[in-house]
Amino acid sequence: MQSSSNIIKKTAILTIGIIIISFLAAIISEGGLAGGAIEKTENIEEDKISVQDISSKLIRLHVIANSDSPEDQALKLKVRDSIVKAIENELEDLEDIQESREYIKNHLKEIEQIAKMEVQKEGKDYDVKALFGKFAFPVKTYGYVTLPAGEYEALRIIIGEGGGKNWWCVLFPPLCFVDITRGVPKDEAKIQLSKFLTQEEINAIQTASYPDDVPIEVRFKVVEWWKTAKCKINKTIKIAFK
Repeated sequence: MQSSSNIIKKTAILTIGIIIISFLAAIISEGGLAGGAIEKTENIEEDKISVQDISSKLIRLHVIANSDSPEDQALKLKVRDSIVKAIENELEDLEDIQESREYIKNHLKEIEQIAKMEVQKEGKDYDVKALFGKFAFPVKTYGYVTLPAGEYEALRIIIGEGGGKNWWCVLFPPLCFVDITRGVPKDEAKIQLSKFLTQEEINAIQTASYPDDVPIEVRFKVVEWWKTAKCKINKTIKIAFK
C-alpha cells in the first residue's frame, strides 16, 4: 500500500509540473513574451475589453490559397491585389459598417468573378468561392494590430482546395487600403481605427513591443489560463493526498 501511495504522489507531482510548464509555454507563445514577465495583471478585470467589443466593429478580408506551394502562394497574393483594387474606391471612404456589409453582400458574385478571372489569367483552373459571414479566427497580428481569437465578419475567398496558408487584412475600418504591413506610419493607422473604435479598444489591440504593452485581451487570457491550471492542480493534489 505504501508503495502504491508513493507512486500516486509521484504521478501527481509530475502532472502538476506538466501543467505549470504548459502554462508557461502558452504565455510565451501567445503573448510573444520571451525574455520578459507579465506585469500588472492584478487589475485586469477593470481593463478587460471583450472580443465581441472589437469583432462587432470589424470586417476582415481573408484569402486562402489552394496549397502552400510557392506558385499557389504567389497566386493568392495576386488574387488579393485584384480584389483590393476592385473594391477600394467603393469601400475606402465608407464610414458605416452596415454600408460596408451591404456593399460586400450585394457584390459578392462580382468579387468572386474578379478572383476567378485572376486565377484563370495565371493559367489555373481552380474553383474560387467568395463567402461573407462570421468565421472563427485565431490570434493574428497585422502590422500594428493584434486581434484576439474569436468570430469575426469576413469576406472570405477560397482558392481551389483552400489548403494553403492564408492572408488577411482589416477591410473595415479600411486598413486594407491604408496597408499597415507596408510601412504606413503607426499614427495613420491609429487615425483610421479611432474613427470607429474607442481609445480603450485601440489600446487593447495594439501589437505589444514590450511585456508591459501586452494587449489587454492577451493579458486577460493569461489570468484565465492560470485559473484553469489552478483547478487542475488542486484536483490532482486532492486525488493524490486524500
